[in-house]
Amino acid sequence: MRFLLTTALMSMMALTAIADEAASGVWYGKMDVGVREFRFRIEPVDAKDATGGRQLVSLDEGGSAFRLEDFKEDDTSFSFQLKLTKAAYEGTKSDDGKIVSGKWKQSGTEFDLVMQHFEKAPEDGATEVWTGQIGTLFQKLSLRFRVYKQDDGSEQVRFDSVSQKAGGFKAERKTDGDQWTINVKPLGGVFVGVANADGTTVVGKWTQGGAALDLTLTKDLTAVPETVPSVVRPQTPKPPFPYLSEEVSFRSLSHEVTLAGTLTLPKADVPCAAAILISGSGPQDRDESLLDHKPFAVIADHLARHGIAVLRYDDRGTAASTGDFATATSEDFADDVEAAFGFLLKDKRIDPRRIGLIGHSEGGIIAPMVATRREDVAFAVLLAGTGVNGREILLSQGQLILKAEGIADEAALKIQRETQTAIIEAALSESTTESSEARLKATVEKLMALLPPEAQQNDGMQQTLEAGIAMMKTAWFRYFLTFEPGPVLERVKCPVLALNGEKDVQVDPKLNLTAIRAALEKGGNSRFEIVELPGLNHLFQTCTTGGVSEYHLIEETMSPLALDKMTEWIREVTSQ
Repeated sequence: MRFLLTTALMSMMALTAIADEAASGVWYGKMDVGVREFRFRIEPVDAKDATGGRQLVSLDEGGSAFRLEDFKEDDTSFSFQLKLTKAAYEGTKSDDGKIVSGKWKQSGTEFDLVMQHFEKAPEDGATEVWTGQIGTLFQKLSLRFRVYKQDDGSEQVRFDSVSQKAGGFKAERKTDGDQWTINVKPLGGVFVGVANADGTTVVGKWTQGGAALDLTLTKDLTAVPETVPSVVRPQTPKPPFPYLSEEVSFRSLSHEVTLAGTLTLPKADVPCAAAILISGSGPQDRDESLLDHKPFAVIADHLARHGIAVLRYDDRGTAASTGDFATATSEDFADDVEAAFGFLLKDKRIDPRRIGLIGHSEGGIIAPMVATRREDVAFAVLLAGTGVNGREILLSQGQLILKAEGIADEAALKIQRETQTAIIEAALSESTTESSEARLKATVEKLMALLPPEAQQNDGMQQTLEAGIAMMKTAWFRYFLTFEPGPVLERVKCPVLALNGEKDVQVDPKLNLTAIRAALEKGGNSRFEIVELPGLNHLFQTCTTGGVSEYHLIEETMSPLALDKMTEWIREVTSQ
């Protein structure tokens, strides 16, 4: 279940110290964007970072920190731009230099933002804080409601999905005796519950998207001021870099799309080998950012330090790239990769005979597609790439994810598989003897019959199932469900390295590595290596269970085992 409607309207800002006194403290402010209110803190970058500078901490994005850049100021004003997000800010300082007032502009909209200087981070000041957990299919999600009493007796309520690092959503609370209703309109979510006698717990249900889940809210009786624990991501690259890093853009082969990205280049030994990074499913930025991890930035840094240039870019319609992501399929993304390849061919610092592809997850489908189109692809690295169609991937994935989260009940696993199978079949159905409405009704009835009695009695279950079928009927999903990687892999003639983590629950290594090997052998490609890396998950992190819920808990972004293997292999095949 997702509580986020979109990524935050604003993910970065840029400010610098405006005076010696200001540099010793922090700036704090709130920005109202309509459905959400973001709280920002600007502070010095970790003292261990020799480059200095300042960063913005977004309290309502899980304490995510963003380095500040491109800041200009004089005695009365300051301004900055962020090219990556196409954002700009212009502000005016107060006479005493302790308040900055201005407007944040991005994507054709603008918002007021006032920042105030403090010697230390100010307390949040919530009057009440209520916390609880809901159990979704794959994990437990922690929720929080913050209540602020106003001078006139009214209150402001903010909702946070703590586990998903998405907060600040505006909510309304109504109480009638011990009966509570909290409406989070921006997310279509409602909590209805009953408070106990001493007012310390409220027992009820959270309803969203047609599903009703048990939720008990407990009043936080500890210190109210919010503290955000530091997110430790030690592998995220920090300047100064021993290589060049350039902002670039290029046109795709289709749909008038302009892709924006970053090219990292060794300072010596050019022309050099190069790799194009291809992201997994869903709209991804150039770093394939996830839960404060930036795996593509880590890969690019590691390869550049070993003499290999890397081009990574924002997916179409994402961050600084143009186009429509929602209507695209893997074929369209392959056009984007081909354009990236053509862009590198024009750079005299790149050896045109040593340009290859590195694809993660869905990117591991796209890389072979491009390798069959172009004879000049020097190599292909498949990071958790698939060897079977999407239908088999989803059926395998559903079972493995549940087991990794500790669900071992055979009856529950059977229901999950049968339900998922029915939804997939409905999404792929193209019967001409029935109307789409009749097919949908018949499928939902079939699915409802598979569920246990308590689930069948849930008023919102039918809408939930209908939404699942509708999602799988999108162009991308239908393509993914039916695309067969095997025949494409059979036509790949360049060297191939296929890596999977032993504990990957999203792309089963046993199922997929076996299929990849069989396809390459059938096609007569003898220049390949298949490796299952012990103890690693889908993101190639060193893990315990491989479960999705572990991803954000692990400090490591990508295991050195995977980074070193990939780097050594590329260096070897490009030196021949």
